Amino acid sequence: MAEQEEYSQCQGLGYTLIKHSKSEIRKISDPIYDFIYFDQAIWKVIDNPVYQRLRNIKQLGTTSWVFQGANHTRFEHCLGVGHLAQQFITSIYKNQPYLDGEEDKRRNIKLVTIAGIVHDLGHGPFSHMFDNLLIPKLTNSSELWCHEQASEMLFNYMYDKYSLGLEKDEVNFINALVHGDNNKVSNGKKQWFYDIVSNKRNGIDVDRVDYIRRDCHHLGQPPSIKDFQYLMQESRVIDDEICYPQRYAFNIFDLFNTRYKLFKIVYLNRISQCIEQMMCDILLSVNSIYKFDQIIYEPEKYCKLNDSIIEQIDSAEGPEYAKAQAIIKRLKMRELYKFVSEALIPQSTILQSNEKIRDEIMAYMPSSAQVNIDEIYVSQGKVGFGSNNENPINLVHFYKGSDQDLKIQGNDTTTSFCLPKQFSEKFIRVFVSNVQIIQPVEKAFELYCKNKLGFSPINQDRYQTPQKAPVVTDFSQIKLT
Repeated sequence: MAEQEEYSQCQGLGYTLIKHSKSEIRKISDPIYDFIYFDQAIWKVIDNPVYQRLRNIKQLGTTSWVFQGANHTRFEHCLGVGHLAQQFITSIYKNQPYLDGEEDKRRNIKLVTIAGIVHDLGHGPFSHMFDNLLIPKLTNSSELWCHEQASEMLFNYMYDKYSLGLEKDEVNFINALVHGDNNKVSNGKKQWFYDIVSNKRNGIDVDRVDYIRRDCHHLGQPPSIKDFQYLMQESRVIDDEICYPQRYAFNIFDLFNTRYKLFKIVYLNRISQCIEQMMCDILLSVNSIYKFDQIIYEPEKYCKLNDSIIEQIDSAEGPEYAKAQAIIKRLKMRELYKFVSEALIPQSTILQSNEKIRDEIMAYMPSSAQVNIDEIYVSQGKVGFGSNNENPINLVHFYKGSDQDLKIQGNDTTTSFCLPKQFSEKFIRVFVSNVQIIQPVEKAFELYCKNKLGFSPINQDRYQTPQKAPVVTDFSQIKLT
Protein backbone atom coordinates (compact mmCIF):
# COMPACT_ATOMS: atom_id res chain seq x y z
CA MET A 1 0.00 0.00 0.00
CA ALA A 2 3.05 2.30 -0.22
CA GLU A 3 1.86 3.85 -3.47
CA GLN A 4 -1.59 4.54 -2.02
CA GLU A 5 0.02 6.27 0.97
CA GLU A 6 2.19 8.33 -1.38
CA TYR A 7 -0.95 9.25 -3.35
CA SER A 8 -2.74 10.30 -0.16
CA GLN A 9 0.19 12.43 0.96
CA CYS A 10 0.37 14.16 -2.42
CA GLN A 11 -3.25 15.17 -1.92
CA GLY A 12 -2.30 16.82 1.36
CA LEU A 13 -4.59 14.47 3.29
CA GLY A 14 -4.12 11.82 5.92
CA TYR A 15 -6.55 9.70 3.91
CA THR A 16 -7.90 9.69 0.36
CA LEU A 17 -11.54 10.36 -0.41
CA ILE A 18 -11.39 8.02 -3.41
CA LYS A 19 -10.74 4.48 -2.20
CA HIS A 20 -8.12 2.65 -4.25
CA SER A 21 -6.22 -0.54 -4.47
CA LYS A 22 -2.59 -0.26 -5.54
CA SER A 23 -3.36 -1.56 -9.03
CA GLU A 24 -5.91 1.22 -9.62
CA ILE A 25 -3.45 4.09 -9.17
CA ARG A 26 -1.09 5.24 -11.90
CA LYS A 27 1.35 8.08 -11.64
CA ILE A 28 3.09 10.07 -14.35
CA SER A 29 6.20 12.22 -14.01
CA ASP A 30 5.70 15.96 -14.40
CA PRO A 31 8.30 18.78 -14.37
CA ILE A 32 6.03 21.07 -12.33
CA TYR A 33 4.46 18.74 -9.75
CA ASP A 34 7.05 15.90 -9.74
CA PHE A 35 4.33 13.25 -10.03
CA ILE A 36 0.66 13.34 -11.00
CA TYR A 37 -1.60 10.60 -9.61
CA PHE A 38 -4.91 9.51 -11.12
CA ASP A 39 -7.06 6.45 -10.58
CA GLN A 40 -8.40 4.26 -13.38
CA ALA A 41 -11.62 6.28 -13.69
CA ILE A 42 -9.50 9.21 -14.88
CA TRP A 43 -7.10 7.19 -17.04
CA LYS A 44 -10.07 5.80 -18.98
CA VAL A 45 -10.59 9.32 -20.32
CA ILE A 46 -6.91 9.82 -21.13
CA ASP A 47 -6.03 6.46 -22.69
CA ASN A 48 -7.73 6.72 -26.08
CA PRO A 49 -6.73 8.10 -29.51
CA VAL A 50 -9.01 11.15 -29.32
CA TYR A 51 -7.37 12.43 -26.15
CA GLN A 52 -3.84 11.46 -27.17
CA ARG A 53 -3.93 13.92 -30.12
CA LEU A 54 -3.13 16.62 -27.55
CA ARG A 55 0.43 15.27 -27.47
CA ASN A 56 0.84 16.76 -30.95
CA ILE A 57 -0.52 20.24 -30.26
CA LYS A 58 1.90 22.74 -28.77
CA GLN A 59 0.60 24.65 -25.80
CA LEU A 60 1.96 27.99 -27.04
CA GLY A 61 1.41 27.52 -30.76
CA THR A 62 4.07 29.35 -32.79
CA THR A 63 5.83 30.77 -29.72
CA SER A 64 8.53 28.08 -29.87
CA TRP A 65 9.80 29.69 -33.09
CA VAL A 66 10.84 32.65 -30.92
CA PHE A 67 11.25 31.19 -27.42
CA GLN A 68 13.10 27.94 -27.98
CA GLY A 69 12.05 26.22 -24.76
CA ALA A 70 8.31 26.59 -25.32
CA ASN A 71 7.78 23.14 -26.83
CA HIS A 72 5.42 21.73 -24.21
CA THR A 73 2.04 20.43 -25.33
CA ARG A 74 -1.63 20.69 -24.51
CA PHE A 75 -1.41 17.12 -23.20
CA GLU A 76 0.97 18.11 -20.38
CA HIS A 77 -1.07 21.20 -19.55
CA CYS A 78 -4.38 19.32 -19.41
CA LEU A 79 -2.96 16.68 -17.08
CA GLY A 80 -1.61 19.47 -14.88
CA VAL A 81 -5.01 21.18 -14.75
CA GLY A 82 -6.68 17.88 -13.85
CA HIS A 83 -4.10 17.35 -11.10
CA LEU A 84 -4.72 20.80 -9.60
CA ALA A 85 -8.50 20.42 -9.92
CA GLN A 86 -8.31 17.13 -8.01
CA GLN A 87 -6.16 18.69 -5.29
CA PHE A 88 -8.30 21.83 -5.06
CA ILE A 89 -11.68 20.19 -4.53
CA THR A 90 -10.16 17.58 -2.21
CA SER A 91 -8.63 20.32 -0.03
CA ILE A 92 -11.98 22.13 0.16
CA TYR A 93 -13.72 18.94 1.26
CA LYS A 94 -11.01 18.39 3.87
CA ASN A 95 -11.50 21.90 5.28
CA GLN A 96 -15.30 21.70 5.13
CA PRO A 97 -16.36 18.03 5.22
CA TYR A 98 -19.99 19.01 5.83
CA LEU A 99 -20.41 20.44 2.30
CA ASP A 100 -21.45 17.06 0.84
CA GLY A 101 -21.98 13.44 1.79
CA GLU A 102 -19.17 10.93 1.26
CA GLU A 103 -20.67 9.43 -1.90
CA ASP A 104 -21.24 12.88 -3.43
CA LYS A 105 -17.69 13.89 -2.51
CA ARG A 106 -16.19 10.94 -4.36
CA ARG A 107 -18.36 11.57 -7.41
CA ASN A 108 -17.69 15.32 -7.50
CA ILE A 109 -13.92 14.86 -7.11
CA LYS A 110 -13.94 12.52 -10.10
CA LEU A 111 -16.07 14.79 -12.30
CA VAL A 112 -14.19 18.00 -11.48
CA THR A 113 -10.88 16.21 -12.14
CA ILE A 114 -12.13 14.99 -15.54
CA ALA A 115 -13.29 18.54 -16.37
CA GLY A 116 -9.74 19.72 -15.79
CA ILE A 117 -8.39 16.87 -17.91
CA VAL A 118 -10.62 17.62 -20.93
CA HIS A 119 -10.94 21.41 -20.73
CA ASP A 120 -8.62 22.00 -23.74
CA LEU A 121 -9.55 18.86 -25.66
CA GLY A 122 -10.86 20.90 -28.62
CA HIS A 123 -7.81 22.99 -29.48
CA GLY A 124 -6.86 22.92 -33.14
CA PRO A 125 -3.42 23.10 -34.78
CA PHE A 126 -1.14 25.69 -33.17
CA SER A 127 -3.67 26.31 -30.40
CA HIS A 128 -5.21 29.80 -30.44
CA MET A 129 -4.09 30.59 -33.98
CA PHE A 130 -6.69 28.11 -35.21
CA ASP A 131 -9.75 29.60 -33.49
CA ASN A 132 -8.61 33.25 -33.27
CA LEU A 133 -7.22 33.69 -36.79
CA LEU A 134 -8.10 30.89 -39.20
CA ILE A 135 -11.71 30.02 -38.41
CA PRO A 136 -13.01 33.64 -38.31
CA LYS A 137 -11.55 34.17 -41.81
CA LEU A 138 -13.24 31.02 -43.10
CA THR A 139 -16.67 31.28 -41.52
CA ASN A 140 -17.51 35.02 -41.61
CA SER A 141 -20.13 34.20 -39.02
CA SER A 142 -21.49 36.49 -36.32
CA GLU A 143 -21.49 33.50 -33.98
CA LEU A 144 -17.79 32.81 -33.47
CA TRP A 145 -16.62 29.23 -33.10
CA CYS A 146 -14.28 28.57 -30.18
CA HIS A 147 -12.22 25.62 -28.98
CA GLU A 148 -14.49 25.13 -25.95
CA GLN A 149 -17.24 24.09 -28.36
CA ALA A 150 -14.88 21.56 -29.91
CA SER A 151 -13.91 20.30 -26.45
CA GLU A 152 -17.56 19.54 -25.74
CA MET A 153 -18.02 17.96 -29.18
CA LEU A 154 -14.98 15.68 -28.80
CA PHE A 155 -15.82 14.70 -25.23
CA ASN A 156 -19.33 13.71 -26.32
CA TYR A 157 -17.75 11.76 -29.18
CA MET A 158 -15.44 9.98 -26.74
CA TYR A 159 -18.43 9.13 -24.54
CA ASP A 160 -20.25 7.57 -27.51
CA LYS A 161 -17.22 5.73 -28.91
CA TYR A 162 -15.35 4.51 -25.82
CA SER A 163 -16.28 3.07 -22.46
CA LEU A 164 -15.52 5.97 -20.11
CA GLY A 165 -17.51 4.68 -17.15
CA LEU A 166 -19.67 7.82 -17.05
CA GLU A 167 -23.39 8.52 -17.17
CA LYS A 168 -24.81 11.02 -19.65
CA ASP A 169 -25.77 13.49 -16.92
CA GLU A 170 -22.17 13.33 -15.66
CA VAL A 171 -20.88 14.13 -19.15
CA ASN A 172 -23.22 17.13 -19.32
CA PHE A 173 -22.01 18.34 -15.92
CA ILE A 174 -18.36 18.02 -17.00
CA ASN A 175 -19.09 20.04 -20.16
CA ALA A 176 -20.76 22.72 -18.03
CA LEU A 177 -17.68 22.85 -15.77
CA VAL A 178 -15.44 23.31 -18.83
CA HIS A 179 -17.59 26.25 -19.97
CA GLY A 180 -17.87 27.61 -16.42
CA ASP A 181 -21.63 27.85 -16.91
CA ASN A 182 -24.07 26.16 -14.54
CA ASN A 183 -26.96 27.08 -16.87
CA LYS A 184 -25.85 24.32 -19.25
CA VAL A 185 -27.23 21.61 -16.95
CA SER A 186 -30.76 21.28 -15.63
CA ASN A 187 -29.88 20.72 -11.97
CA GLY A 188 -27.31 23.52 -12.01
CA LYS A 189 -25.22 22.12 -9.16
CA LYS A 190 -23.55 24.40 -6.64
CA GLN A 191 -21.91 27.46 -8.15
CA TRP A 192 -18.59 26.98 -6.34
CA PHE A 193 -17.87 23.88 -8.43
CA TYR A 194 -17.62 26.19 -11.46
CA ASP A 195 -14.94 28.31 -9.75
CA ILE A 196 -12.37 25.50 -9.98
CA VAL A 197 -11.66 24.82 -13.68
CA SER A 198 -13.11 27.84 -15.54
CA ASN A 199 -13.86 30.64 -13.10
CA LYS A 200 -16.05 33.28 -14.74
CA ARG A 201 -16.42 35.28 -11.52
CA ASN A 202 -12.85 36.40 -10.91
CA GLY A 203 -10.53 34.34 -13.12
CA ILE A 204 -8.73 32.42 -10.36
CA ASP A 205 -8.88 28.84 -11.57
CA VAL A 206 -6.58 25.87 -11.97
CA ASP A 207 -6.36 26.33 -15.74
CA ARG A 208 -4.77 29.75 -15.30
CA VAL A 209 -2.52 28.64 -12.46
CA ASP A 210 -1.15 25.70 -14.42
CA TYR A 211 -0.48 27.52 -17.67
CA ILE A 212 1.26 30.37 -15.84
CA ARG A 213 3.46 27.99 -13.86
CA ARG A 214 4.10 25.63 -16.78
CA ASP A 215 4.76 28.34 -19.36
CA CYS A 216 7.11 30.19 -17.00
CA HIS A 217 8.99 26.95 -16.38
CA HIS A 218 9.53 26.22 -20.08
CA LEU A 219 10.31 29.86 -20.86
CA GLY A 220 12.97 29.93 -18.16
CA GLN A 221 11.18 32.63 -16.17
CA PRO A 222 10.44 32.44 -12.44
CA PRO A 223 6.70 32.03 -11.81
CA SER A 224 4.83 34.52 -9.66
CA ILE A 225 3.19 31.85 -7.58
CA LYS A 226 5.58 28.96 -7.15
CA ASP A 227 3.25 26.78 -5.17
CA PHE A 228 -0.52 27.16 -5.43
CA GLN A 229 -0.99 24.41 -2.88
CA TYR A 230 -0.92 26.70 0.15
CA LEU A 231 -3.75 28.75 -1.35
CA MET A 232 -5.79 25.62 -2.09
CA GLN A 233 -5.23 24.20 1.37
CA GLU A 234 -6.67 27.31 3.02
CA SER A 235 -9.52 28.07 0.60
CA ARG A 236 -13.07 27.91 1.91
CA VAL A 237 -16.55 27.95 0.41
CA ILE A 238 -18.60 30.85 1.80
CA ASP A 239 -22.04 31.66 0.37
CA ASP A 240 -21.46 29.20 -2.50
CA GLU A 241 -18.19 30.88 -3.60
CA ILE A 242 -14.56 29.89 -3.10
CA CYS A 243 -12.86 32.47 -0.87
CA TYR A 244 -9.21 32.94 0.08
CA PRO A 245 -7.34 34.08 3.19
CA GLN A 246 -7.12 37.88 3.14
CA ARG A 247 -3.39 37.86 3.87
CA TYR A 248 -2.79 36.35 0.41
CA ALA A 249 -4.44 39.24 -1.47
CA PHE A 250 -1.21 40.59 -2.95
CA ASN A 251 -0.03 37.09 -3.92
CA ILE A 252 -3.23 36.73 -5.93
CA PHE A 253 -2.73 40.16 -7.49
CA ASP A 254 0.77 39.08 -8.53
CA LEU A 255 -0.78 36.08 -10.29
CA PHE A 256 -2.80 38.44 -12.51
CA ASN A 257 0.22 40.68 -12.99
CA THR A 258 2.31 37.73 -14.20
CA ARG A 259 -0.45 36.82 -16.65
CA TYR A 260 -0.33 40.37 -18.04
CA LYS A 261 3.46 40.22 -18.45
CA LEU A 262 3.27 36.86 -20.22
CA PHE A 263 0.75 38.23 -22.70
CA LYS A 264 2.75 41.40 -23.22
CA ILE A 265 6.15 39.76 -23.67
CA VAL A 266 5.49 36.20 -24.84
CA TYR A 267 1.98 35.31 -26.02
CA LEU A 268 1.60 38.45 -28.17
CA ASN A 269 5.23 38.64 -29.27
CA ARG A 270 5.45 40.46 -32.62
CA ILE A 271 7.58 37.86 -34.39
CA SER A 272 5.38 35.07 -33.09
CA GLN A 273 2.36 36.91 -34.50
CA CYS A 274 4.14 37.21 -37.87
CA ILE A 275 4.55 33.43 -37.87
CA GLU A 276 0.90 32.98 -36.85
CA GLN A 277 -0.14 34.95 -39.93
CA MET A 278 2.05 32.68 -42.06
CA MET A 279 0.56 29.54 -40.51
CA CYS A 280 -2.90 30.94 -41.11
CA ASP A 281 -2.10 31.64 -44.77
CA ILE A 282 -0.77 28.10 -45.19
CA LEU A 283 -4.00 26.58 -43.92
CA LEU A 284 -6.19 29.08 -45.79
CA SER A 285 -4.55 28.16 -49.09
CA VAL A 286 -5.43 24.46 -48.67
CA ASN A 287 -8.88 24.85 -47.14
CA SER A 288 -10.48 23.71 -50.40
CA ILE A 289 -8.73 20.37 -49.80
CA TYR A 290 -9.03 19.93 -46.03
CA LYS A 291 -12.24 21.96 -45.44
CA PHE A 292 -11.29 23.14 -41.94
CA ASP A 293 -14.49 25.19 -41.69
CA GLN A 294 -16.49 21.97 -41.99
CA ILE A 295 -14.48 19.45 -40.00
CA ILE A 296 -14.66 21.60 -36.86
CA TYR A 297 -18.19 20.17 -36.63
CA GLU A 298 -17.17 16.60 -37.55
CA PRO A 299 -15.52 14.94 -34.53
CA GLU A 300 -14.36 11.81 -36.36
CA LYS A 301 -12.24 14.03 -38.65
CA TYR A 302 -11.39 16.84 -36.25
CA CYS A 303 -9.87 14.42 -33.73
CA LYS A 304 -7.13 13.63 -36.28
CA LEU A 305 -6.16 17.28 -36.79
CA ASN A 306 -3.02 18.52 -35.02
CA ASP A 307 0.24 20.44 -35.58
CA SER A 308 1.54 17.76 -37.95
CA ILE A 309 -0.76 19.20 -40.64
CA ILE A 310 2.09 21.51 -41.73
CA GLU A 311 4.44 18.61 -42.48
CA GLN A 312 1.61 16.76 -44.23
CA ILE A 313 1.07 19.75 -46.51
CA ASP A 314 4.80 20.20 -47.12
CA SER A 315 5.23 16.58 -48.22
CA ALA A 316 2.06 16.47 -50.35
CA GLU A 317 2.22 16.41 -54.15
CA GLY A 318 0.16 18.45 -56.57
CA PRO A 319 -0.13 22.04 -57.83
CA GLU A 320 -2.90 22.78 -55.33
CA TYR A 321 -0.27 22.69 -52.57
CA ALA A 322 2.19 25.06 -54.29
CA LYS A 323 1.20 28.27 -52.49
CA ALA A 324 1.19 26.64 -49.07
CA GLN A 325 4.53 24.94 -49.69
CA ALA A 326 6.07 28.24 -50.80
CA ILE A 327 5.07 29.84 -47.47
CA ILE A 328 6.36 26.82 -45.55
CA LYS A 329 9.69 27.19 -47.36
CA ARG A 330 9.82 30.87 -46.37
CA LEU A 331 9.09 29.87 -42.79
CA LYS A 332 11.88 27.30 -42.70
CA MET A 333 14.30 29.72 -44.37
CA ARG A 334 13.35 32.34 -41.75
CA GLU A 335 12.05 34.70 -44.43
CA LEU A 336 9.21 35.81 -42.21
CA TYR A 337 6.42 38.30 -42.64
CA LYS A 338 7.42 41.66 -41.17
CA PHE A 339 6.01 43.79 -38.39
CA VAL A 340 5.28 47.36 -39.57
CA SER A 341 3.76 49.40 -36.76
CA GLU A 342 1.61 49.36 -33.65
CA ALA A 343 -0.80 51.70 -31.91
CA LEU A 344 -1.74 51.33 -28.24
CA ILE A 345 -5.25 52.59 -27.60
CA PRO A 346 -7.47 52.98 -24.52
CA GLN A 347 -9.70 50.12 -23.48
CA SER A 348 -12.84 52.21 -24.08
CA THR A 349 -12.08 52.77 -27.78
CA ILE A 350 -14.46 50.95 -30.14
CA LEU A 351 -12.64 49.56 -33.17
CA GLN A 352 -13.76 48.35 -36.56
CA SER A 353 -12.98 44.85 -37.81
CA ASN A 354 -9.48 43.99 -39.01
CA GLU A 355 -10.72 43.91 -42.61
CA LYS A 356 -12.26 47.40 -42.41
CA ILE A 357 -9.14 48.84 -40.78
CA ARG A 358 -7.06 47.32 -43.56
CA ASP A 359 -9.36 48.85 -46.18
CA GLU A 360 -8.96 52.27 -44.57
CA ILE A 361 -5.18 51.92 -44.46
CA MET A 362 -5.28 51.16 -48.19
CA ALA A 363 -7.35 54.31 -48.73
CA TYR A 364 -4.49 56.40 -47.29
CA MET A 365 -1.94 54.70 -49.55
CA PRO A 366 -0.42 57.00 -52.22
CA SER A 367 -1.48 56.11 -55.74
CA SER A 368 2.14 55.61 -56.74
CA ALA A 369 2.61 52.83 -54.20
CA GLN A 370 2.37 49.37 -55.69
CA VAL A 371 0.76 47.56 -52.79
CA ASN A 372 -1.52 44.55 -52.94
CA ILE A 373 -4.11 44.59 -50.15
CA ASP A 374 -3.58 40.86 -49.61
CA GLU A 375 -0.01 41.64 -48.52
CA ILE A 376 -1.24 43.64 -45.51
CA TYR A 377 -2.33 42.02 -42.23
CA VAL A 378 -4.07 43.83 -39.38
CA SER A 379 -4.26 42.35 -35.92
CA GLN A 380 -6.02 43.89 -32.96
CA GLY A 381 -6.24 42.59 -29.45
CA LYS A 382 -6.69 43.29 -25.79
CA VAL A 383 -4.24 42.57 -23.03
CA GLY A 384 -4.67 43.16 -19.34
CA PHE A 385 -5.08 41.64 -15.93
CA GLY A 386 -8.07 39.58 -17.03
CA SER A 387 -10.92 41.71 -15.65
CA ASN A 388 -11.58 44.40 -18.28
CA ASN A 389 -10.27 47.64 -16.79
CA GLU A 390 -10.87 46.86 -13.15
CA ASN A 391 -8.42 45.74 -10.51
CA PRO A 392 -8.97 41.96 -10.44
CA ILE A 393 -8.64 41.92 -6.66
CA ASN A 394 -11.98 43.76 -6.42
CA LEU A 395 -13.69 40.69 -7.90
CA VAL A 396 -12.18 38.24 -5.41
CA HIS A 397 -13.68 37.43 -2.03
CA PHE A 398 -11.61 36.72 1.06
CA TYR A 399 -12.04 35.80 4.70
CA LYS A 400 -10.15 36.62 7.89
CA GLY A 401 -8.72 34.00 10.18
CA SER A 402 -10.75 35.46 13.03
CA ASP A 403 -14.05 34.75 11.23
CA GLN A 404 -13.81 32.03 8.61
CA ASP A 405 -17.50 32.22 7.70
CA LEU A 406 -17.59 35.94 6.83
CA LYS A 407 -17.04 36.75 3.14
CA ILE A 408 -15.09 39.97 2.50
CA GLN A 409 -14.90 41.63 -0.90
CA GLY A 410 -11.40 42.40 -2.18
CA ASN A 411 -10.34 46.04 -2.06
CA ASP A 412 -7.39 47.50 -3.94
CA THR A 413 -6.90 50.22 -1.31
CA THR A 414 -6.01 47.57 1.26
CA THR A 415 -3.81 45.53 -1.12
CA SER A 416 -1.17 48.08 -2.11
CA PHE A 417 -0.77 51.76 -2.97
CA CYS A 418 1.63 50.86 -5.81
CA LEU A 419 -0.94 49.65 -8.35
CA PRO A 420 -1.52 50.57 -12.02
CA LYS A 421 -4.03 53.26 -12.97
CA GLN A 422 -5.23 51.13 -15.89
CA PHE A 423 -5.69 47.36 -15.92
CA SER A 424 -6.16 46.71 -19.63
CA GLU A 425 -5.25 48.11 -23.02
CA LYS A 426 -6.00 47.53 -26.68
CA PHE A 427 -3.66 47.54 -29.62
CA ILE A 428 -3.65 47.52 -33.41
CA ARG A 429 -0.70 45.94 -35.19
CA VAL A 430 0.12 45.90 -38.87
CA PHE A 431 2.23 43.26 -40.65
CA VAL A 432 3.19 42.72 -44.28
CA SER A 433 4.23 39.67 -46.26
CA ASN A 434 6.36 41.75 -48.64
CA VAL A 435 9.31 43.59 -47.09
CA GLN A 436 9.36 46.07 -50.00
CA ILE A 437 6.10 47.73 -48.93
CA ILE A 438 6.93 48.43 -45.27
CA GLN A 439 7.48 52.18 -45.69
CA PRO A 440 4.31 53.07 -47.65
CA VAL A 441 2.19 50.89 -45.37
CA GLU A 442 3.73 52.49 -42.29
CA LYS A 443 2.96 55.99 -43.59
CA ALA A 444 -0.60 55.01 -44.50
CA PHE A 445 -1.13 53.52 -41.02
CA GLU A 446 0.18 56.73 -39.46
CA LEU A 447 -2.40 58.74 -41.43
CA TYR A 448 -5.12 56.30 -40.38
CA CYS A 449 -4.20 56.74 -36.70
CA LYS A 450 -4.10 60.55 -36.98
CA ASN A 451 -7.49 60.78 -38.68
CA LYS A 452 -9.38 57.96 -36.95
CA LEU A 453 -7.77 57.71 -33.51
CA GLY A 454 -6.49 61.25 -33.04
CA PHE A 455 -2.81 60.45 -32.49
CA SER A 456 0.24 59.14 -34.31
CA PRO A 457 1.75 55.76 -33.46
CA ILE A 458 5.17 55.79 -31.86
CA ASN A 459 8.03 55.33 -34.30
CA GLN A 460 8.81 51.64 -34.22
CA ASP A 461 12.20 50.14 -33.50
CA ARG A 462 11.91 47.13 -35.78
CA TYR A 463 14.32 44.26 -35.38
CA GLN A 464 16.46 43.89 -38.48
CA THR A 465 17.46 40.36 -39.40
CA PRO A 466 21.25 40.43 -39.88
CA GLN A 467 22.56 39.57 -43.31
CA LYS A 468 23.69 36.00 -43.66
CA ALA A 469 27.46 35.55 -43.68
CA PRO A 470 28.90 33.88 -46.79
CA VAL A 471 29.15 30.13 -46.52
CA VAL A 472 32.73 28.95 -45.96
CA THR A 473 33.72 26.18 -48.36
CA ASP A 474 37.53 26.36 -48.25
CA PHE A 475 38.49 25.68 -44.64
CA SER A 476 42.21 25.70 -45.49
CA GLN A 477 42.11 29.50 -45.66
CA ILE A 478 40.93 29.88 -42.07
CA LYS A 479 43.71 30.89 -39.68
CA LEU A 480 43.49 29.62 -36.14
CA THR A 481 44.77 31.91 -33.39
